[in-house]
Amino acid sequence: MQIPMVIEKEWWTLMCKIPDLENDSYAVQGQHHKDLINLTIPVKLDGSYDECKIIVNGTLETCSEWVYDYSVFTRTVNSQFNLVCDDTYLHSLSVSAYFFGYVLATVTLCPLGDVIGRRKMVVIASTVEFLANIIMPFSYNVYMFIVLRFLDGAAGLAYYQGAFIIGMEMVGPSKRLFSGTLILEVYVFGEFLLVFFAYFIRDWRWLQLALGVPMVSAVCYWWPQVLPESPRWLLSRGKNKEAVKILKKAAKTNKVHFEDLPSNFRLEEEDRGLKEIFREFFHSKKLLFRWIIIVLNWFVISSIYYGLTLNIGKLGGNLYINFTVAAVMEFLGNLLCLLMDKTGRKAMHLSLMFLTGAACLSSAIPVLFGNESHNWIMVALSMVGKFGISGVYGEVFIYTGELFPTVVRSFVIAVCSFGGRIGSNSSPYMFRLADGKMKKALPLLIYGVVTIFVAFLSILLPETKKRKLLEQVEDVEHEEDLMVDSDSEFPKTSEDSDCERVRLTDINDKTKNDRMQ
Repeated sequence: MQIPMVIEKEWWTLMCKIPDLENDSYAVQGQHHKDLINLTIPVKLDGSYDECKIIVNGTLETCSEWVYDYSVFTRTVNSQFNLVCDDTYLHSLSVSAYFFGYVLATVTLCPLGDVIGRRKMVVIASTVEFLANIIMPFSYNVYMFIVLRFLDGAAGLAYYQGAFIIGMEMVGPSKRLFSGTLILEVYVFGEFLLVFFAYFIRDWRWLQLALGVPMVSAVCYWWPQVLPESPRWLLSRGKNKEAVKILKKAAKTNKVHFEDLPSNFRLEEEDRGLKEIFREFFHSKKLLFRWIIIVLNWFVISSIYYGLTLNIGKLGGNLYINFTVAAVMEFLGNLLCLLMDKTGRKAMHLSLMFLTGAACLSSAIPVLFGNESHNWIMVALSMVGKFGISGVYGEVFIYTGELFPTVVRSFVIAVCSFGGRIGSNSSPYMFRLADGKMKKALPLLIYGVVTIFVAFLSILLPETKKRKLLEQVEDVEHEEDLMVDSDSEFPKTSEDSDCERVRLTDINDKTKNDRMQ
């Protein structure tokens, strides 16, 4: 419900309720009603009616009741709790509560996935999110609504991230790209579902219920047969017997032969401990440098993604069509991720970043030097930018997951998500930095410059195409040993290159020996 909350603020209109007029409404009912409005509602400098003041017996007073425009929505959060005028901050707080939930998830819940496991994190988070969404429509005041928004944000991030990581870790290199892209497209499918429900359900309570009820399927995750733990995580934590059990079941389901882990793999019997793992991570200059660049990428990408999305929403026209167009652009952008096995992760990332930067810079030109007849050029270039940033927004999820080892993957992506959330929440303020033509042009210029700057920084990142996932922190020092042949998923290793660590074996696509190594 994060997107409907933002859209709702842009579209709701209201006016003070005229005292002693029982059937008062926002829509003008006739000449007498219009005369009463002109007599009691003051007019602002821009010619519109004041939403917060009313004239009673010749005295200017603050409104205590309002009438709302129900031409688009029949009931909104704002009209339900009157989050207007002096209480507008409560609307902002209800939106920010979702963000603060992300903060909680970033610093506590998401890193917890590296401790208790991916599956347990998904089970807990999905259950909490389901309960929050089902209870939310029955909020009896705005404070209860804000608390539930907070829980929804925290659980939602933990749920999505946990599911994404499981999807990445449960498959081999040849299927990893498809798995990641499929998860991203399911997210876009949710956006199409949202606009479908929102078109027919104009009451926020019923809309919230319609979106929340399907989440009852999360109950199925409580059964390990439906959602098993990530074997990669189990091996990284020394739980080898549990990992082998899951792998054998997967092999049986896929009708492939499974051999036990090779004898030259030393199976760790003890968990080294999270403290030791993080000590190794923060002492790895290569990983820390890589981490800084990726966090900057997430910050910039999220800021531009949401900034251009909000900009599209200000184009005017039909709200539902605008939102659908934005979802289509995101769907097409995500499809570009499927080409990364051909182009490489790094090449795709750099290409989309430079494309987005160039589109943003170019779209500022007709704003500064053109007139209204050139507006279509700005719109077209903005759409190119939206397409590019949508593609890189999906691609960076997959790329980030492949750049860091299993033992800290949840923690790293959680911090990256936090950086992205800061960027996305800064985007609405970008369009308040200037006035006149610069009000539209300055954000586009800033977006273009920072995108190209971060793209140049990203040149220093490694390619992860046809490379097995890193398992332990020390694996980053010999990444070249994890590369895979063009026609096989087997790693290029010397006789003793893997003797000192546990590596999750991947399923060959039955193109070679029809077995799991």
